[in-house]
Amino acid sequence: MISISTKRFLPTIFLLFSAGLFAQQKTLKGKVINAQNGEAMAFVPVYTVDSKGDKKSTTTDFDGFYEILYESKPDSLVVKFDEFLPKSIFLQEGFADELNLSITPIDPKKSKPKTKNIEGILIKRKKKYANPAWEILEKVVANKPKNNPDKLEFYSYENYSRMEISMSNFGKKLEKRKVFKDIRGIMDATKDVSGEDGKPVMPIFISENLSDYYFRKNPHNTAEFIKKTKVEGIGIEDGSMFSQLLTSTFIKYNFYQNYIRILGKDFLSPVNDNFKLLYDYDLVDRNVQIDNLGYYRINFKPKRESDLAFEGTMLIAHGDYALYRTDAKVMPSANLNFINNLRIQQEMNYLPDAESWFPAKTRVIVETAKPGKESVGIFLKYYSSAKDIEVNKPIEDSKFNKEMVVLDDASEKDEAFWNKSRHDSLTTAEKKMYGMIAQAKNLPSVRTYLDIIDLITNGYYKAGKVSFGPYLYTIGYNDYEGLRLRAGFRTNQDFSKKWILGGYLSYGFKDQDFKYGANVDYIFSREPWTQAGISYFHDLGQVAFMYEDYSMRRNNIFDSFTKNGKMRLRRPFWQDNYQAYFQTDVLKTLTEKITFKHFNFDPLFPFSFSEDGNAEIQNFKTTEIIAETIWRPGRRILQTRNNKQLNLKDNVYNPTVTFRYTRGIKGIFGSDFDYNKFSLNIQQIIPMGILGRGEYSLTGGIIPDKVPYPLLENHLGNSFLFYNKYAFNTMHFFEFVSNKYASMQYTQNLEGLLTNSIPLIKKLNWRNHVTFNYLIGELNPDFVQGMGSDHFVQRSLNNQPFMEVGYGISNIFRFVRIDFIHRLSHLETVTNHEPPPKFRMKFSVQIRL
Repeated sequence: MISISTKRFLPTIFLLFSAGLFAQQKTLKGKVINAQNGEAMAFVPVYTVDSKGDKKSTTTDFDGFYEILYESKPDSLVVKFDEFLPKSIFLQEGFADELNLSITPIDPKKSKPKTKNIEGILIKRKKKYANPAWEILEKVVANKPKNNPDKLEFYSYENYSRMEISMSNFGKKLEKRKVFKDIRGIMDATKDVSGEDGKPVMPIFISENLSDYYFRKNPHNTAEFIKKTKVEGIGIEDGSMFSQLLTSTFIKYNFYQNYIRILGKDFLSPVNDNFKLLYDYDLVDRNVQIDNLGYYRINFKPKRESDLAFEGTMLIAHGDYALYRTDAKVMPSANLNFINNLRIQQEMNYLPDAESWFPAKTRVIVETAKPGKESVGIFLKYYSSAKDIEVNKPIEDSKFNKEMVVLDDASEKDEAFWNKSRHDSLTTAEKKMYGMIAQAKNLPSVRTYLDIIDLITNGYYKAGKVSFGPYLYTIGYNDYEGLRLRAGFRTNQDFSKKWILGGYLSYGFKDQDFKYGANVDYIFSREPWTQAGISYFHDLGQVAFMYEDYSMRRNNIFDSFTKNGKMRLRRPFWQDNYQAYFQTDVLKTLTEKITFKHFNFDPLFPFSFSEDGNAEIQNFKTTEIIAETIWRPGRRILQTRNNKQLNLKDNVYNPTVTFRYTRGIKGIFGSDFDYNKFSLNIQQIIPMGILGRGEYSLTGGIIPDKVPYPLLENHLGNSFLFYNKYAFNTMHFFEFVSNKYASMQYTQNLEGLLTNSIPLIKKLNWRNHVTFNYLIGELNPDFVQGMGSDHFVQRSLNNQPFMEVGYGISNIFRFVRIDFIHRLSHLETVTNHEPPPKFRMKFSVQIRL
């Protein structure tokens, strides 16, 4: 029998015995990284094996760290992960308790699957197979409204983000050039940046941000206050702009949405409402235990490899069927330009008080495809984490006065602040990146390459405070001027952050005349953006291009060709053009612009006009006041130190609406006419799932007052070889003119919907599109009188619509687009007109991911 005193000591003895057992336990920990680019490897299986063959397993966390508890000494540490070479390390006596590992991706060209020929297999299925993963995913979809963070009325958190961009895999020829020899010296001095036995990389950009983010659902508002930012990059002039681009305002991923927008593309979510049609699934494990909670592990891959979809794995919580971890990658077989690998990893946190899941950590890894053997591979890594998350607590209205605020001291260097405030610590290799970039920026060879890149992308060569260009207009040839040489300049932000000066001078060797122009602009305010300017130029104009242009992005190739070729067919005229304008953002989505314009029209072709049927004029002057309103819902404006406003659309699927009113006033500066013009344009992109995206532009206008035909709407034809989405590509210049009109231009981008299904074609990554253009208009018969019938040869649409339909292939060699266009109406030949083209083939250059 045990005495009472002995019983009293039993708990103590048990605790001491337990402590002795636990004292024998030791911890082996470390980090697993990708040997090729140094990225942290999340969710990777790691295990130890002892002499008896017993295993102790774990998986790395979101940041690539693992931790294994053991009592007896293990013999080896093993890492095995899909598409990576397995790695095993023999553990000798006295091994360190922290072991970092790098694993090397398997080269798909060198790995050949083992195959064996068999006679055949007969499979008999008694009943219809039901994928066990479907039942789980159906519950995930059913619980979306409850688990989706978008349901939250309010939330706020502190956001930390970091982005790194590096170069690697240089071709042998490139390595012989001086710039790469200089860079190689820096890389060799810091080989550990890429990790153990990995290829060295050269960082070209690294940034860190710490901000407070606020969200309100109704009315929808967001605000972000950037408290601290740190940017170091080669060729980066405005670090604050990049700081804003890398915040929660612009980089957010939500897998509960059917489509996830990345790099301007819409990717199918693995938990899309129509998941059965889009993905194949494999239920790998029904009870993955993490922190004593259970999860389903499901692997997924797209049914068609070339679709914009993901392959990967996800952990789904027992009970509420919420996404916990998602590891999703896009394979090189997807129809995506310039991207060899794209991966998104996300981990959610459960917030018990709100019974909600919220994205806590996100990592994005992008590897660019090398266009050729001698090109450079680019690696991009983005990491963000949320801390101090608060949900469904009302946020005061004053927080939303401004959408984004960069605090005055945000850019000040403060290493002590960063060491204290980072959500995670930097590795030794990550710390060295800052110094590597600083060294590379001072290399003369690197600066030369940056100048070349800037010239290609911006069209101007920067020389200190002045930039010269644009280079596309430097030399040209047309039938009136002959050889045309042009030199132009504009000042940049190094000259002034308020004043912008510009000008040009050109000379035609055939007409032996100088053309010239100058402009002065002044930026009153950057928030809201308010700008004014004046300009003057003495140059040739062309009636064919005096049309209402609503293009948001200029077609630079088409514009450069307007100065070349058969200018006489486009009816040139001399003009002295004076303009003054004032523009301001009334709201972030609403821009108002007032322009005062005066120019003289001195034609170089036969022209006459009689307003009252008596006196004819062969030239004229006009003075106009133009009021323009642009509404862009979803528009975001970056605060920038450059002299150009940078607009981004948070939701590219919102329409852009432009209203323009022009008032011509007779008598001011000798103006000859009184008239009014009204026009409206609506443009929008429409997502259509597997059908791609639709793009439309609707335009309507009316000119109620009699004016010479150059001031009417001369509908834009296109006799050039190059395609223009804002033109009617089977219409001659000056074929139709209207004073009332309405038009629609529509493009359906099918992406690879058709070509991805053709075995031999899908490897080319071609894409399909169809187009349809419609125009209806009329010309008041009274306007025709007095036009000078011998010279006015345009015809009216007479309310019979002009239509053309097209189809084509884009992404040929990643840049070329070919359109085949058929004209459907107005096919008859009219006196004094060229026979209408029934079919045309057009080429264009298009760079899209």
